Amino acid sequence: MPRGNQLTRQWQLLQLIDRAAGVTVEDAAADLECTVRTIWRDLRVLEDAGFPIYDDPGADGRRSVWRVREEFKRSLPLKLTLAELSALVMSREFLAPVGASVLGPAVTAAYDKILGVLSKDARSLLDEMRQTIGVRLLGAKLQAPVADFVPRLQMALVERRLVRIRYHSFHRDEESDRTVEPYHLTYFNGGLYLIAFCHLRKAIRIFAVERLRDLDVLKTKFMPPADFDVQKYLNNALGILRGDLVTVRVAFAPAVARYIRERLWHPSQQFRELSDGRLEVTLRVADTLEVRRWILGYGVHAEVLEPEALREALRADAQALAERLTPRRLPLASARSAPRPNGGEPKTGSARLSSPPNAGTRRHQATDRSPGASR
Repeated sequence: MPRGNQLTRQWQLLQLIDRAAGVTVEDAAADLECTVRTIWRDLRVLEDAGFPIYDDPGADGRRSVWRVREEFKRSLPLKLTLAELSALVMSREFLAPVGASVLGPAVTAAYDKILGVLSKDARSLLDEMRQTIGVRLLGAKLQAPVADFVPRLQMALVERRLVRIRYHSFHRDEESDRTVEPYHLTYFNGGLYLIAFCHLRKAIRIFAVERLRDLDVLKTKFMPPADFDVQKYLNNALGILRGDLVTVRVAFAPAVARYIRERLWHPSQQFRELSDGRLEVTLRVADTLEVRRWILGYGVHAEVLEPEALREALRADAQALAERLTPRRLPLASARSAPRPNGGEPKTGSARLSSPPNAGTRRHQATDRSPGASR
């Protein structure tokens, strides 16, 4: 039997043992659809790994019930079952992206406390079990250098105090000093963002925490608007960036239609099957760079139907990309002097090379529109 199947069964057996009533060997074999001998073998593996389990003689004196030791339950830092504790350990991979963020040290400390109640061999067995779980870290923002800003931001949020920040604007490529009223701190796509009223811009802005250069919590307090709802504020955006609300209709080819239908892209999304087999998606979102990137990510499998301005912008992006990827022709003089394939020299009177209109090299100035927050 593959090792993965054994680990899965042993994890399921651990959950059965952790039930309030425990489980007998016979019942476990029936539930897991294996032999009693296999269950006994798995129990020995769990015992040898140091899991706090034992067999309690049954009332009939024949069938013993396997349970979790009470002293272990009392030693837990939280009121968790053994199965819940084990699940937390194995799900650590799901919080892996946070490890690259400012929350990393706190998450690591919490898991160290949880792991401290398990034996070394038990942790090793759980590590084997979670080999079936993985998270790709690529793309998570590297925010560790500003980790000390988060506790101060949390204090300002709770106490409703003004904050003076020095912020680097990605688009302007410059730093500015601002006083803000912090409303909310949110985690999105590997990064932390502060939603605050900016006194400089006289409006609510979103600040990427990794671009904070300095931060001071002031003594002055403020009162946030009673009608401000952070969820409503963010719902207009496809991601974190905001803009003018617009209805976007996109037709996705059958090759990706099923994938699109299986996901929640935005609370306003609506699906409609088209007669040619494509899937039409309608969104009411902010027409920002995030929307354009999302659509471009599907290449020829996505066609913008509405609005026309977005369709034209994507057409221009696609055309610029195609021109950039087109092989460049050699200048005429270089082409004449280039060696012939057979190693010989060009013949006198040979046909002149001709170039189509507008041929030659072109320089395209690309606009860097990497994701940013407040300007």
